[in-house]
Order: sequence, then C-alpha cells, then structure tokens
Amino acid sequence: MGQRIDQFCEDLRLKLTNIDSGLGALKAKIDGKAQNAEQEVRSHLERVQKHIEQDRTKLSAAQTEAKDWAEARKVETRDKITEWKSKRETGKLQNRADRSEHYAAAAITVAAAAVDEAERASFEAWLARQDADSAQVKQAAVA
Repeated sequence: MGQRIDQFCEDLRLKLTNIDSGLGALKAKIDGKAQNAEQEVRSHLERVQKHIEQDRTKLSAAQTEAKDWAEARKVETRDKITEWKSKRETGKLQNRADRSEHYAAAAITVAAAAVDEAERASFEAWLARQDADSAQVKQAAVA
C-alpha cells in the first residue's frame, strides 16, 4: 500500500505541476494582452474536456467501487473485525484489506478527476468573465 500512496503523491504532484505550468503560460499570454488569448484558453479548455471525457468510464467505475466499499464497510463492524482477528480468519481479513486498497485506488481516481473538473471550471469562468467584460465595453461604446 505504501507504494500506492507514493505513486498517488507523485501522480498528483505531476498533475498539479502540469496544470500550474499550463495555467502560467496562459496567464502570461493573457497578461501580455495577447490577441489570441481567448483562443488559447478555448484550445486548452478543449484539451481538458477531451481528457475528462476519456476518463469518464474510469471515473464511473471508481465511483461504483467507492460506493461498494462504503456498503461493505457498514457490514464490517469493529466487533466483527476484532472477531476475525481473534479467530485468525485470514481470508476475511485479506478480503477486507483488498477491498480497502481498491477503495483507496478508486478515491485517487475520483480526486484526480476533481482536479480536472476544477481546471475546466477555471477556464470556463475566465471565458465567461471575458464575455461579460466584452459586452460591458461594447455597451459603454454605444452609450
């Protein structure tokens, strides 16, 4: 399990680093009043949306896995686990450990998908603000 946690940390760090560098490049273009900043944002948003779509099946499976684990956990009371330990019911304890590891992997997938959604939301918010600001400028020019 330690390797999974290490891998999760590394994957998350890499994902956040990639997002940060991508956002940094876009921010530099926006701050530089680049003529094509909006197109750059739309292009980046499109890539993020494609990535989200590609991972949709994986996310759905992970959410189901998490739900199944939560249901199994309700049944596995502390007393039952203590009983399994005292009776050395290794099969039940191994199954519990396997389910818990699968849940952890599913939670990692859900967390990564949430990061992707946050990135998409940020781009959509920027584009929405651009639309609002543009309409306001046009309205002021007409008045």
